[in-house]
Formats: sequence, C-alpha cells, structure tokens
Amino acid sequence: MNNISSRDLHTDRLDLRLPSMGEQHRLWEILCLEEVNNLYFPTPDRIFRKYELSKDNINDLKEARKIFLTQLNNWERQGPFYKAKVESVKNQEDSSKFTWSVFLKDTDIVIGQVTCQPKDNEPGDIRDVGWYIDPIYQGKGYATEAATAMLDFMFNEVEISKIETSAADYNCNSWKIMEKLGFKYTGNYISTYYMDDKILECKKYFGTRELFNNRSSKRR
Repeated sequence: MNNISSRDLHTDRLDLRLPSMGEQHRLWEILCLEEVNNLYFPTPDRIFRKYELSKDNINDLKEARKIFLTQLNNWERQGPFYKAKVESVKNQEDSSKFTWSVFLKDTDIVIGQVTCQPKDNEPGDIRDVGWYIDPIYQGKGYATEAATAMLDFMFNEVEISKIETSAADYNCNSWKIMEKLGFKYTGNYISTYYMDDKILECKKYFGTRELFNNRSSKRR
C-alpha cells in the first residue's frame, strides 16, 4: 500500500473535494434526515455499551436508536466532531484521511459524502467504505459515480488490497451499487437495523482491485 496524500477527485458531473468546514453543517443536515441516517448510519456500539443495552432485543434497539438520534440531531454536540474530522484530513492522519465531500461539478452545491476508512482489527490495506447522497439528488447515479472515483483512487493509487463492507438488506440501492462496482456478496448477518418490531439483516460484500478493474460487464 502506498502512503500518499489524499487529493480532490473529479468526474464528469461531480467534484469530490477534501472536506472543509464550509459544507459540514449542510452535510450534517443531510445526515439528520431520517431517510438518510436510517440507511447509512447504524446505531454505534458505544451506545449499547454505555447504556447496557442488547442488540438482540427489539426494545433495546429502539431505545439505543432514540438515544443516538438525540445526539445526532444536536449540532452543538456534533460540530466539534466535524471540526476534528476536517482537521484530521487536513493533517493527513491515516485514520480518517480518505473522506470526500461530494459537490455538483463546478458549483458550491454539496450533495453528499464518500469515505474509505480503516476496519477495526484489520491491516491498513483492508478498508470499509460508505456514502450518502441528499435525497433531492438520488436516483441520478451520483452515488455510483462518486464511489467509482473513490475506489479507482483507493485501489489504483493508494493500492489498498481489499474492501469489506455491508449494507442493510432493505437498502437495495446501496448494495446494488456495490455489485455494479464489482463487489462480491458473501452472506448476511443480524444487524442493529430494524423495521417495526423486526430486527433486520445486513448483506456483506468484499471487493478487490482485480474485481473493481474487471467490472466492465457491470458498468452502467
């Protein structure tokens, strides 16, 4: 793996820019939308640990989610986190440097974010990925376009070896993007996502440089 600095990336319709505080409040507003965070952001483990809640109990899942959303919707609480993220990227710290704010090309309209972050207890060349797009701009292929640019950089310039990631089973838009990008499905696991009184599953995927570069049959 190459220890290189992150940089802005560009596609036909998008600019993937290194994050600045100028767009972070808007990104937070997008993430606070229920239709975004319910798909993108599982309840963090720290909530279950701190409040001694179980992931196997639907009532505990609901309580943990309620606590998490109360925290998420408080900008005074979240603002310092966003500032630290921007500073981390600016200082090229390995733990979080591969983060981009997604803008419509040649504009100041931010529509989402893509990330490629380390996985816990894994070597640095094995990463996880994530993305979210403002619902106003969904259905236009922007997530696929942004993710493709990110993975091209990560696999072919940074030269990571593997992506291991997942998406809620009902989040078909996200896992269909993974399949377009050449990722392979490896199975399901019980998640912290739920709907009504049913605990849902996540679909697991992995991707490699070879799979990504040979995905031509899956291109849009």
